[in-house]
Amino acid sequence: MTIFEGSAVALVLPMFDNGDIDFEGFKKQVQRMIDGGVQALLVNGTTGETATITIEDEFKLLDLTLELAKGTGVKVICGAGSNDTQTALKKARYAKEKGADAILVVTPYYNKTSQRGLIQHYTTIADAVDIPMILYNVPGRTGLNISVDTVVELAKHKNIQAMKDATDNIAYAMEVLAKTADLDFDLYSGCDDNILPFMAAGGKGVISVTSNLYPEAVEKLTQLILKGNIKEAQPLAYALDPISRLLFIDVNPIMPKAALAKMGVCGEYLRLPLITTTDENKKALFDAMDEFEKLGY
Repeated sequence: MTIFEGSAVALVLPMFDNGDIDFEGFKKQVQRMIDGGVQALLVNGTTGETATITIEDEFKLLDLTLELAKGTGVKVICGAGSNDTQTALKKARYAKEKGADAILVVTPYYNKTSQRGLIQHYTTIADAVDIPMILYNVPGRTGLNISVDTVVELAKHKNIQAMKDATDNIAYAMEVLAKTADLDFDLYSGCDDNILPFMAAGGKGVISVTSNLYPEAVEKLTQLILKGNIKEAQPLAYALDPISRLLFIDVNPIMPKAALAKMGVCGEYLRLPLITTTDENKKALFDAMDEFEKLGY
């Protein structure tokens, strides 16, 4: 029961210079992504700065995303992670009630847990809420890695259907793919710089930050790979690579917001402790964007 195949976008959250959420700017960006051909929308992920917004704001943003995606065929994935299992359950229940297609649940951060604790955390949510779940492994953010054995154990649950792998470790992805090959379980890349090798190895797609800028190009890349057109995919993957790397030379989503401000989509404002990037970083990214856009993808 694959949730989506191809590209999903990890939506940014536009803000005003006083830190208030720009809901109209958010709706504009969601519509850009739908028009750009993404297969799925991830709302309330890391790129959406959920660490500094309220749960009420998260619910409102999900409602807006669902309304815009209604009737389009584009899937809606709701970020439902927390380092408190009860809070994650509250988010998962709301997503189920409102009709989200899936939830993305990050590993607990700061207080963290053991591998045994991870199994209990995820199983508690999956048992209580009948909605497809995507595990989210991003140890660079959380300080906690989901071991391959833990992934395999969790993949046996009927509601735990996939994992977003942001380890940027192809060897890890290969081992997970090999050991879950006989299970109804999919893998999505969480790193735009490894889409080609990740999907060539068997991943079903990417949950992408770069899609916020170039949804058509990232979707085209994923579909070429899914169809086995690796030679045709290679030039596009190589062209996107400098941008995907430069989007992470500062803390995400600082660079994507700078890029979207350049494109006239929204402001580059963030909530503290995140701050705007340096002029040097902007120049590097903007130069790469200009070079990419000259290619006509």
